[in-house]
Amino acid sequence: MTDLVRIEHDPTPGNSQERLFCSIPFKWLEVNANGLSYPCCSAWVPYPIGSALSQPIKDLWNGPRAREIRRSILDGSFRYCTGSCPWLQTRSGPVQKVSDVTNPLYREIIAKNIEVMPQGPRIVNCAFDRSCNLACPSCRTERIVEKRRKAEILGMQVQLTNEAFGDLEALYITGSGDAFGSPYFRAWLRRMTADSLPRLKLIHLHTNAQLWTPRIWEKISPDVRRLIKSAEISIDAARPDTYAINRKGGKWERLLRNLSFIAGLRREGLLEYLKIHMVVQANNYLEMPDFVDLGKRFNVDTVYFSRMTNWGTFNPEQFRERTVHDPAHPEHDSFLRVINSEPLYDPIVMTGNLSEFQDAARTRSRERYREIENIIE
Repeated sequence: MTDLVRIEHDPTPGNSQERLFCSIPFKWLEVNANGLSYPCCSAWVPYPIGSALSQPIKDLWNGPRAREIRRSILDGSFRYCTGSCPWLQTRSGPVQKVSDVTNPLYREIIAKNIEVMPQGPRIVNCAFDRSCNLACPSCRTERIVEKRRKAEILGMQVQLTNEAFGDLEALYITGSGDAFGSPYFRAWLRRMTADSLPRLKLIHLHTNAQLWTPRIWEKISPDVRRLIKSAEISIDAARPDTYAINRKGGKWERLLRNLSFIAGLRREGLLEYLKIHMVVQANNYLEMPDFVDLGKRFNVDTVYFSRMTNWGTFNPEQFRERTVHDPAHPEHDSFLRVINSEPLYDPIVMTGNLSEFQDAARTRSRERYREIENIIE
């Protein structure tokens, strides 16, 4: 596993010296390929706390690495958190001033410096299957169906059901591929029963929506469908030609048709939260205002923008050509004008880890985060 390495940054908000707190490592478990497990998004805290393939979840959940990362939150250093975390950038969402924390559990954790959690993870992000029906260049170089890892993926599903579902309140499917593009996650959703999820309040689906049709939706048990309360749709474009490049294999008209169906679920209250997501890059940043309009067209709760991450699909030069948020990029000034244009200040917009390029983003980020958090709390 990667050695724990201190990351130098200033975790205090502005000129204030007041300590911050983040609730994520005290409730979140992300399980990636090979069972590698993280107490946060692995892009934001890139240090696994163990492997669910080689040890019980209860052991890695309160193991030495998990305790050390929680200690870094309690002492206010955030020394294992990267600067790409949007919540740390904006001091919003799960990242709060200690004096602003009101949740009784977190107040007790802070007061008593609790590093060992008496209960298991409350939120599990299933990121151990990269299977997807698309081949988006920002994520992969080809369409992936994890046939060789079938036994491992199915085993992880069984292990999570047996070892984590007792305390689980929110299940995220999927943080690595597509909820419906993966045959293993699609079948898992069909097999699930409410009885196997005694405390679950929320299933969150992350998908490109190409396969989220009424027919597939109806194959999920009504009891489980009632738990699917939130969804994030990755789109990365506001125009058909850009969509064809950034969502390789996807069809724009099919997306719009399925978005109409999903928006209907939100309108009827069957979904309680709906977000669309654009990874901002050189070929789509000019479409950011149109993407806000797309969100309004389908009455989404949040239109979310984030910076590009290189997941190994680009060489350094190719990546630099795409990252308009980099001040060295020749179109960076144009990007700044777009992200600071009037449509990008609409109340439904979150600029995530691009917030440093936009004024007055923190309050809005905090408000949008609470909407989804309130479903769980």
